[in-house]
Amino acid sequence: MATKTGFTMDFTSFNKGFTRIIEKTVPGLAMEGLLQAGAFLIRDAILEEPKAPHLTGHLWRSQKIEKLEAEGKLIGVQVGFDVPYAARLHEAPNNWNWTLDGSGPKFLEAKMATNPDKYIKPAAEHIKKGQKPIGNISKA
Repeated sequence: MATKTGFTMDFTSFNKGFTRIIEKTVPGLAMEGLLQAGAFLIRDAILEEPKAPHLTGHLWRSQKIEKLEAEGKLIGVQVGFDVPYAARLHEAPNNWNWTLDGSGPKFLEAKMATNPDKYIKPAAEHIKKGQKPIGNISKA
């Protein structure tokens, strides 16, 4: 039979504080990190191939990064270009007549598909550090 030592540790106050941090602080930091990651994604859609096309500048100027309400355990942002023809250009066939060298379809999706850590990692680091801003993004 084991002998009781009489030593106990009470984590009640720690648990209350930790729960408050998880429920209030982390989602806010996650949202800030995702908004900044969205800005990096837009920048890359304009500067890296396949580039978002640019003839009159309307598409590039229509960039948007919108905060979405956190729902349960999901936190997200909506990133894209907000002109009526943006989706048509994004889905354009390979034989499309692009007006800008280096332009091409999937100018947003391609960035996330080829290197998702480039956008997710800085957002995660922002949460870990708990500070603003996360600084310059580095190529992975």
